[in-house]
Amino acid sequence: MSEEQEVQRSKWYWLFRNIWNKLKTFVKGFVSKRPFWTVVFGVALIYLLITARGSYQPLMLFARKYYLLLLVVMFFLGIYYQRLKNKEWKGKILVTLIFGASLIFLYWVGPKAYKYIALYTHYHTIDKVLINELPSTDHERIQPLNSIRTLINQEALSETEDATTPRFVRGEKGQYYFTACKGPSAEYKVQQFTKDMYQVLEIPGDLPSPNFSSKFRTDVDFVTGELLLFSKNSNISVRKRFGLFEFFNYEPSDVIFLRDDDGEWVQVVSLVRWKGFLFPRPVFGGVMIQKQKNHNNGFLQRLFLGHGDYISPEQIESVEYLSGQNLLPNRVARFTAECFRFRHGFFAPMPFYHEGDIRIPQLPRDQSPMPFVLYADLKKPGKLYNYFGLEPYQEQKKGLSLSLYLPGDGEEKVYFMDHDESEQNYIGSSAIPAKIIESKKNYDWSENYPAESRPYVREIGGEKRLFWLSTIVTKAGKTESEYIGGSVPEITLTDANYGTVVWIEQDSLMIDNYWERKLKNTLTPYWKKED
Repeated sequence: MSEEQEVQRSKWYWLFRNIWNKLKTFVKGFVSKRPFWTVVFGVALIYLLITARGSYQPLMLFARKYYLLLLVVMFFLGIYYQRLKNKEWKGKILVTLIFGASLIFLYWVGPKAYKYIALYTHYHTIDKVLINELPSTDHERIQPLNSIRTLINQEALSETEDATTPRFVRGEKGQYYFTACKGPSAEYKVQQFTKDMYQVLEIPGDLPSPNFSSKFRTDVDFVTGELLLFSKNSNISVRKRFGLFEFFNYEPSDVIFLRDDDGEWVQVVSLVRWKGFLFPRPVFGGVMIQKQKNHNNGFLQRLFLGHGDYISPEQIESVEYLSGQNLLPNRVARFTAECFRFRHGFFAPMPFYHEGDIRIPQLPRDQSPMPFVLYADLKKPGKLYNYFGLEPYQEQKKGLSLSLYLPGDGEEKVYFMDHDESEQNYIGSSAIPAKIIESKKNYDWSENYPAESRPYVREIGGEKRLFWLSTIVTKAGKTESEYIGGSVPEITLTDANYGTVVWIEQDSLMIDNYWERKLKNTLTPYWKKED
């Protein structure tokens, strides 16, 4: 190498070259002087790279999702280094302040701009299907999700037990249930490492008062689960099943417990796929099926290879117990709903503009946020959908702008009804609690309140009509999310056109067609005025 070439090398080159030379000298010396420890450290490093890949995979996925932002940061870092050399101390302070301000700006604006473009791209790539009327609903659940969670915690668990988040699913013979699985509590780490997930709770969704007797419990033995640690954790075991492509593009999400086609309980882990090169966006990536303990999922296999059988989104329709189920990850559903902010163009959600902008209603913290999982007959046969009732961007405006139905089994189509365009003056779900409280002012609303106002659609009086089904719940714990629907709860049905609240008596909850008959008798005078 000539002297002229030597001079042309930058300080970056010499920095990395010197580090490399020193590292190489250290390694050679260590290997020659301590061969035994070299072998030990080498084996330990390989072991960790293989067995711990489920723990560091989220870091690799983060770098893949935001590599463009990371490159920008590195670019600014390079400029900062170049500008810093040969500067007086005052100049170095100024350059450092500018660099710090740039990093703060990138931290504040970068992720938001990233998501903005990803949402816009997602809106123009999904298969949107406009529907002309709302589909009828059925198999309504009486208890809200958080009420089931609180009741399980209070009535179905011992001191050392915990349970997974209940999920509303289709069970055998077309019935619909909340399912959750019991395992060791997070308070007892030794048990989380040594025990398995050992009992599934299956609570009928149409029961006014949930029953946790042995009739609705099934003993199981899952060696992996949400409540377990290390290789026994379901998320870690799923990450170890990923190939090279999936390792940098997929992540595990919600865990659901279902009966397979043979009637055996399986653990279904839904997957999120980050699709797109420059601005990745979350889409449904299929599921990983984890069966109960057998000779094929022993300790060594779980430790090195993970646990689970992958089923792609395209294959789900051909698997009977998965087709029509609620498998869609919550993150994917909310991202898809949020992308409809761009229905009036790229600049529609921009600050100080918001042309035709919409929002997912921010429900109180004591309620489960949208989407609401419900059964609808958009197609025959009906199945479970994730429903969003989107409202105008300004929170004080509570009309229903858009109804979204996202198939729970990952079907690529997104069904929507634009109420603004059809000039349907529906009340949004966030306005319903005030209507209910106003309808019974003498009620003790300090300890009771309406929860989860979800769609109830029926053909009454020769016309499809939208109501909001709400359950009156009672505070049952120290935190706002702890409430129950009572031994037998009260429910209300609120007309989405007139805001009229119809109360359903507790002793009439299970009577066939009673809800519809009472709606018809109460609201017919209002409907006749339309004619």
